This record gives sequence, C-alpha cells and structure tokens, in this order.
Amino acid sequence: MGNRLYRTPLDNQPASDPGEPDLSSTRAFLWWLFTHQSRVILVGTFFGTIGLLCAALTPGLLGRGIQAIADQNHSKIQFWISMLLLLGVVQATASLLRHQRAVASYLTCISRLQALVSRKAVDLGADLPRLISTGEISAVNSNDIEKLAGAFDIIPRLVGAVVSFVVVSYILISTTTTVGLMVVIAVPLLGLGIAPIIKPLQKRESVLREKLSHASDIAADIVSGLRILRGIGGEESFLMRFRAASQEVRVAAVRAARVRGLLDGLQILLPGFLILGVIWAGGNLVIDEKMKVGELLAFYGYSAYLGMPLQIMTESSQRITSGIVATRRVLSLLCRKPLQTWGTKSFFPEGEMLRDGKSGLEVLSGEYLGIVCDDSLTADDLCDRLGGYLEAKSVFYGESPLSSFTRDSVRAQIYSQEKEPSILSGTVASHFSVQSSGRVSIEQVLRAASAEDILDSLEGEGMAAEVVEKGRTLSGGQRQRMALARTLFVDAPILVLDDPTSAVDSHTESRIATRLKELRLGKTTVIVTSSPLILDLTDRVALLISGRVVSVGIHQELLISNQAYRELVVRG
Repeated sequence: MGNRLYRTPLDNQPASDPGEPDLSSTRAFLWWLFTHQSRVILVGTFFGTIGLLCAALTPGLLGRGIQAIADQNHSKIQFWISMLLLLGVVQATASLLRHQRAVASYLTCISRLQALVSRKAVDLGADLPRLISTGEISAVNSNDIEKLAGAFDIIPRLVGAVVSFVVVSYILISTTTTVGLMVVIAVPLLGLGIAPIIKPLQKRESVLREKLSHASDIAADIVSGLRILRGIGGEESFLMRFRAASQEVRVAAVRAARVRGLLDGLQILLPGFLILGVIWAGGNLVIDEKMKVGELLAFYGYSAYLGMPLQIMTESSQRITSGIVATRRVLSLLCRKPLQTWGTKSFFPEGEMLRDGKSGLEVLSGEYLGIVCDDSLTADDLCDRLGGYLEAKSVFYGESPLSSFTRDSVRAQIYSQEKEPSILSGTVASHFSVQSSGRVSIEQVLRAASAEDILDSLEGEGMAAEVVEKGRTLSGGQRQRMALARTLFVDAPILVLDDPTSAVDSHTESRIATRLKELRLGKTTVIVTSSPLILDLTDRVALLISGRVVSVGIHQELLISNQAYRELVVRG
C-alpha cells in the first residue's frame, strides 16, 4: 500500500483505507505509522533543521556585527546587517514550512488512527461493548490518539535541535576550547539530570489515564440511565460515585502536574546556571584580553541558544513518553478479537431449520414462533445466540453450525433485535437508510409497528423530521415502535424479536400483533414475549424454564394444560 495510502492534508484528502497496521509490539506499530507518513515527516525535518540552524548561526553574525561597530568598520557593518536580514528571512520561511509539515503529520496520523479505531469498532460489532467500556473507547478515540500523533509532530524540531546542538558545540569548542568544552559537556549533563524525572512522569500519566477512563465510564452510565435513576431515586448515589471518581482524577492530575511542573522549572533553572557560568568565564577572558567583546557576545549567544535544543529535547521526551503510554492503549483496543470465530460458507440454503443446541429450541422455516421464558436474562442470551452474537457454535442452520458461515452471510440471513435497540440521531429517513429486501415499503413497516403518529410528534415534516440522540424526545413506547419499524424494513429471512411491545399499551399492542404477522407472512419470525395478544397469533409457542425447552404447543392449549405457562402469560 505504501505511503500513498494516506496523503497529507497538503496534497489531498486522506484515502478511505488506513492500511493493515503491525500490532506485534509498540515499537513495530509506531514504526508502521512513521513509514506511512515518512515523506511529510522527513521534509518537515529538513525545514526544521534549516530553521534551527539559522537560529543557531544568528549569535555569530550578531557578534561579528557588534565587533564591526566597535571597530567602526562601516562596510562590514552593512554586510553583517544584510547577512542577518537574509538569515532571518530563511529562518522564517523554513520555520513556516516546517510548521506546515508538522501539522500535516499530526492531522494525517490522527485521521489514520481514527480510521483504524472506527474500523475495529465495526469489525467487533456487537462484541464491542462486551470487550471495552464506553469510557475507554471515548478516551482512546480522543485523548490517546492526540497524544500519539503529538509524538510525531515533535520529530522535525527534535532532529533540528540535535543537529543545531552539534553545530553550535563545534563552533564553541573551535572558538575557545576550555569554555567551549565546559558548555558542551554541561548541556548533556543537564539533560541527564532531568532524565530521572521522565519515568515517574510516565507512570503518573498512565495512572491519570486509567482514572480518567473510569470516570468517563461512570459519567456515560449516569447520562444513559438518568431517567431510570430518577425513577428509583438513585441520582444521589451515582452522583457520589462520580464525585469520588472525579476526585481521584483530580488527585492523579495534580500528582502528574507536580512532576511536569518540576520538569518545566528545571528546563529554565539549569540552563540559567549554565549561562551565568559562561558569562563569568567569558568576562574573565575579555578582561585578560584573550577574547574580544564581539566574540564574547557571540559566545554568550551560542551558550544561551543551547538552552533551546535542551528545552526541545526535554519537551520531546515528555511527548514521546505520553505517546508511548497512549500507543499501548490504542494497541490494546486494536488487538481485541471478536468473541465469535466465523467460517467460510456464504450460501444459506432455503427451507432449513434453525436449532439452538443449548436450549433445545427448534425453529421451522417460515414459522411464526412465540417463545415464553421464565427469566429475562435467559431470553436475552437466547436471542443473542440465535442472532449469532453469542456461542454461535451451539446454534445450527440445517446441519451446519452458524460459526461455519461467514459473519456477513449470517447478518444478512438473521436479524436479531435486542430488547432496547438504539435510536440514533438524524432524520426519520436516515433510520431507514439500511439494506432491505425491497419487498416492503417504509409506509408498510410504519403501519405494522403502529408508528405513524411518531412523525407528527417530531420537529420537521414527514420523513425529514429530526430524531435527537437516543430518541430522547420520544416516549419509551415511541422509541420501541420506531426501532421495530426499522427492523421490519430490513425484512430479514429470519427475524428474532426480544419483547418488542413491552412499552406499548394493550390497544397498540393488539394492532401491532395483527399487522406484524401479516407483514411477515411466509418468513421465519421468532418473538420472545409474554404477551397473550401476540402469542395467540403464533403458529407454535415454546416454553423455556431454566434455559431449556420444556413444552411446545399452541397458545390456547398451553394455557389449559401448563400451569407454569399460564402463570407467565396471564396478566393480573
């Protein structure tokens, strides 16, 4: 795929495919990211080196100009002023071009990482919330990705700082060997003095990252469950949990900030001591007439400049440290594997039976089957198994386990709607922008789900009406009917519904029961419910007790012959 896989923002928009990353180790993954944006980084490094070299050479030219003023040599004064102006123009241009490439590298890296994370989320599908918390995903997709990209952003300045440090060191040593060596040796020692702080900073930032992820999880739970919490009076309890988590984040942030503040302070304090030593040593050389005033000013400028590469190197160590911590988090997400393993079969023969080996349930082709279960969690697991989301090896289509088929073929053949399906933001029309058989229309499924009135309750006209995030402006029954209409529009050959009418009134439920059977005539439909209005219209009903099928029959017969069934479905 090469470097053309993702173009920089300077050239064009990034391609849709981020490539296949090397996830074998942190180092391998970082090298893979580098190679896929190496051109923009290397060009930025070239300009960054030129810009910092211009800044490094400025004290020498300035010193020569000051010496020309002291010698009252007007021709040399003009020459050195011209050279300073030219050097300034080159430095400004190179710095601008370096900054453009650095931003391009940063944005390209973020775009690639977001594409990788999004692709992984799609690949994991329904397994994603079972493997990773909402707060963790949010933290990776924002905080960690930005820190990782920031590690590449600093490369042009870091390389320029190292090169300019070597050049200035050579100039200092060739000018005055003793003082030059003092400066050149002292600056790396200052860097080594700061190095022991990097490890504690990395550890504390890692702890801060974990605390922040935990707090995000709690916040997401509170926001999504606020209505329930208010209903049971549990707001205060969860609020106290969030406050405690927030305080843990604050404490961890303060601990990390202390180390970071110490690091920033040392970046200013230690070079300051070095400059004082240079001024003292150079001043003595001027007094002894072993150095001219212009040379002292240049020497001072060079020595002061060395503080800049040191600061860049220290900043780079911080960013790279944060980037490594972030890389581990991103890798942790990208290395996640789906809970299900899939086969290679893509053809589903028609007319085969769907069978769940764990419960003993058998679903005939074209059957309109009701399921009554004594436990809601058991019912949820059954729907997940039939849909291929859980333990696909225990479910068979004909003689073949679902796990022997490809995932895409299973998703196209079987659609399992969970008990509380998500309602996304967008127009009503956008909710029906899904793959469909084309057999049914939007109007038909809205009528079957008794959802026509939802359009009137939303802002906008008809299908252009807006639905806010999670359908917050809709009632529980409206959200359920909206989700049912969307599911019916998919018109899957095998449909599994988990308690699709639990939030609607009996009159609406009666209409849905009749229209749902009419719409699904000839197609396999499985409904987990305890509603007698729906069960009375089914071809058969299977009763599950403790996760196993104990009885199968017609609704009216089971009402008479099975007391456990009667207790589960007779309301009141």
